[in-house]
Amino acid sequence: MTPEEIAAKEAEEEAARIAAEEAAAAEPELDDDSNPIEPKPELEPWMKEEDGEQDPDDPSKQVPVGKFVSVKRKLKGQISDRDEEIEKLRRENAELAKLKPKEETTLVRPKRIDFDTDEEFDEAFDKYSLSRTEEAINRTRHEDQQKVGQQQAQQKLVEAVDSHYERAEKLIGESGITPETYKAADTTVRAAVEAVTPNLGDMIVDQVISILGDGSEKVLYFLGRNKAALAKFQNLLATDKSGMKAAVYLGQEKQRLTKPIKPRSNAPHPATEVNGDKPLTGAEGRYKKQYDAAHKGGSLQSAYDIKKKAKAAGVDVSTWNK
Repeated sequence: MTPEEIAAKEAEEEAARIAAEEAAAAEPELDDDSNPIEPKPELEPWMKEEDGEQDPDDPSKQVPVGKFVSVKRKLKGQISDRDEEIEKLRRENAELAKLKPKEETTLVRPKRIDFDTDEEFDEAFDKYSLSRTEEAINRTRHEDQQKVGQQQAQQKLVEAVDSHYERAEKLIGESGITPETYKAADTTVRAAVEAVTPNLGDMIVDQVISILGDGSEKVLYFLGRNKAALAKFQNLLATDKSGMKAAVYLGQEKQRLTKPIKPRSNAPHPATEVNGDKPLTGAEGRYKKQYDAAHKGGSLQSAYDIKKKAKAAGVDVSTWNK
């Protein structure tokens, strides 16, 4: 065989190999009954757990999603208890504030002996009385503003926690995890925070929920189901009392855990394309693969002959630039 014939044969074999690989890729994997096997959907990041951790989602322990309503009521009962604890702490802080020494006022009551005339004393006393009145008004206004600010902050916190558990209820329905599993994860996180911040665990978790906003339901579930992540969160709370490092860590986890997964397509790869045109199939695709393989093998004569055959077969080769 001449070198050209050898190159042409190699080109045809390469084209046949490529076609066989694409045909195999296009065929779905079959089970024992010759039915196509559907690929398992990829778990979202927040649902992944540590390897070797026991999965409590035993089918025998599955419960209807509707049961989450009662679980939610219990969780909201816990929220009410935390609200009472917050109010108790606020009252205690207020009592402590009353025990603090009052700032000395700069106002001094005028004395008649310090003035030469009654008119001067009366004028000074009027200024003193006016200043005392203004001071009392400003103090009352400041206390009212503080009270309103505290009430608004408390209301905002309650609304944030309620929204969190509403999103959790929706997440349970969409993901298939059980209400008990979610509640167990929630309890685990709260207990872990309580361990490093005694008597403040629930309050801190609620504040974390409020700061995270949408996505908090996924972050808390992930923490409650992954010991390493929860341990890191605990350590950051214990070593940085400001809570800034822990907040940054949870913000990073939220970004990672709530990032949508790109759906994977099981469709076969498209056939060879030419300069962005539609995929080539049939005889046109076969000739083009042979033509490309010949060029790849360095046989320009074989490529020319294949192109000539394709043209004779009615294939448009005007865009074959090689």
